[in-house]
Amino acid sequence: MLIVFGVSFLFNNFFSSDYYLYKMKNKVNTIYEEIDNLTIEQLRKVEQEIENENNVTIVMTESSGNINSINEKIQFELSKDKIVLNKFWITEESLEKVNEGTTVRRIFNQGKLKTSLLTVLYERDNHLVLLGTVVVHNTDVIEIVNQLYLFSILLGIIISLLLVAYFSRKMITPLEKLKNVAKDISHLNFKRVEITSGDEIEELSHSINEMSDRLKSAHLELEKKNQSLNTLISSISHEVKTPLSLIQAYTIGIKDDLDDGSYTDIILEQVHYTSEMVDYLIKLSKVHELEVKKEPFELKDLLLRIIVQYNISLKNKNVQVVQNLDSVQNSIINEDRNQIAIILNNLISNAIKYGEEHYFEIKLTCENNNKIKFSIRNKTTRLQQQHLPFIWDAFFVVEESRNKEISGTGLGLSIVASILAKNELQYEVTLADSYINFSIWFDLVE
Repeated sequence: MLIVFGVSFLFNNFFSSDYYLYKMKNKVNTIYEEIDNLTIEQLRKVEQEIENENNVTIVMTESSGNINSINEKIQFELSKDKIVLNKFWITEESLEKVNEGTTVRRIFNQGKLKTSLLTVLYERDNHLVLLGTVVVHNTDVIEIVNQLYLFSILLGIIISLLLVAYFSRKMITPLEKLKNVAKDISHLNFKRVEITSGDEIEELSHSINEMSDRLKSAHLELEKKNQSLNTLISSISHEVKTPLSLIQAYTIGIKDDLDDGSYTDIILEQVHYTSEMVDYLIKLSKVHELEVKKEPFELKDLLLRIIVQYNISLKNKNVQVVQNLDSVQNSIINEDRNQIAIILNNLISNAIKYGEEHYFEIKLTCENNNKIKFSIRNKTTRLQQQHLPFIWDAFFVVEESRNKEISGTGLGLSIVASILAKNELQYEVTLADSYINFSIWFDLVE
């Protein structure tokens, strides 16, 4: 605004007067070119029309006579058109040029009247023709206009500053909030920001809030995984250290001839346990790399085939399987057959190994929402309600003494939970009246 005002001020002071005079000269010259070829009679007919349309004055007088009489006649005619002049005089030199056929152009400055008479003199049919227009001196007008510009620009600057302050605050305040939230997020302090500006900044705040929530969730998940990894490493170290210590101790006993005949069996038992644990760890690590290859198959048929595989173990343990499968007519599901087999094998082997009665129960039931429910139930007095949230964790064992005969490695159910999650299957474990019940739901294929 200051630049525009400055340019306007300079233009008005140094160029507007010259430009105004230039335009007026062009105007008079244009009219002169229109009437130059007209005779005096023709000019008299259109004189009034030309004067009214173009705000000019046309004066005609005979060119005969002396210079004084000619000047008096022209001034009289001008006064009839209400043009009062302080200074006007056609010189002998100008009159001679006109008589020779030359057009004379002059400006007569009227002094204190602050006007000038812009004239064109030429000769036509023994008559002297004066075409003129009054040019106003616009110095005072320019000064007033510049003052008005000055007041306008000052008012405009004040209003602009107020508007800039308002809109800057409206924009900068939420941007400050976004900057502070972004800084907090960079320091893992996942805050949210509430902005209701109704523009792109509000949309940006929604995106930042969503990013903050996702980063917070990912950070918590990462911390959880790190904690699980630390627990897993600690558990592996403990599980490996114990059998290795036993193997070392009994090996030294054999070397020192302290073997009573059982040392070798104990060493083999610890080696078998360590090997079994390593196998489970390999299976657990491979679960995350497994691809889910779904295909339709009969869950009931798969379950019966797996139970048959445990006939010898069931006979050796003197355990029976109470099957409740006949009530289900349709058990076709669309899942990964091999991975479902791993789940069923782990649950059945756990029931055989850790059950405290001479039987356990397997059941298939159909539900109204086109789902089939698999359940396996056995008795246990060692497991308490507070243990259930941790039962799927790797190396979780209930027995504090970690007796391998009754607690195992705690990896089997971890493998089951990983496969169930990978296949996006619903499952749960409940404990009631010293009976633990594992349940899995499958979608039926019609």
